[in-house]
Amino acid sequence: MYYNYKGTHSLVLMAVADANYRISLLDIGAPGRHSDGEIFNASEIGKRLQNGMLSIPPPRPMENGQALPFVLVGDEAFPLMQYMLRPYPRSGRLNRRKNIFNYRLSRARRVVENVFGILSARMRIFRKPLIASISTATRVIKATTCLHNFIISEELKLPHTQRRYMTLNAHERQLRSTGLEDAGTFNRNRPTKSSTQIRDDFATFFETTSAVPWQWEKVLQNNF
Repeated sequence: MYYNYKGTHSLVLMAVADANYRISLLDIGAPGRHSDGEIFNASEIGKRLQNGMLSIPPPRPMENGQALPFVLVGDEAFPLMQYMLRPYPRSGRLNRRKNIFNYRLSRARRVVENVFGILSARMRIFRKPLIASISTATRVIKATTCLHNFIISEELKLPHTQRRYMTLNAHERQLRSTGLEDAGTFNRNRPTKSSTQIRDDFATFFETTSAVPWQWEKVLQNNF
């Protein structure tokens, strides 16, 4: 049941993280052999998001007066939805506004990638495959993520120079040769008109009111 396409046994850890590398939502235990789209749609995270049951705050007016919704950030593996932003496809030639959006989105996505980097760097049990039953493995993941959140919450009260768990370079570790693997690609549903408009609104916001000085060079060099 948990035998995946890579020829190993795995269960899926799906997580939503905040800007401080803390895990806000966690779904554990889907068999690795299931398609990623099935896992997302069947997960409590996916179902609650689609049904509006996660108490997400209402849209908030930005500096330019336009209200933008709170959203999750994903990569090309996720479908574009009203609550989920993904990059513009690179299959065609992108204009400056869309390239800026993709760059800003990639910076935000690194937070989630860094969460798993921190976990594998600091929790040694994730440096190799878990040899345990499904129930034990699930409890291990829950315990380590709770400890991860607790330590980070405490370290956020300290200056950067005094932090020992979440150091500046801890999250740069690669996931290669650890027990953590990329989940792969999700089924891509055709985005609704409102979801494409939301992405366009964010793209305009990043190019104008919310522009940052270094984004122009990054986009020109395609360095992201």
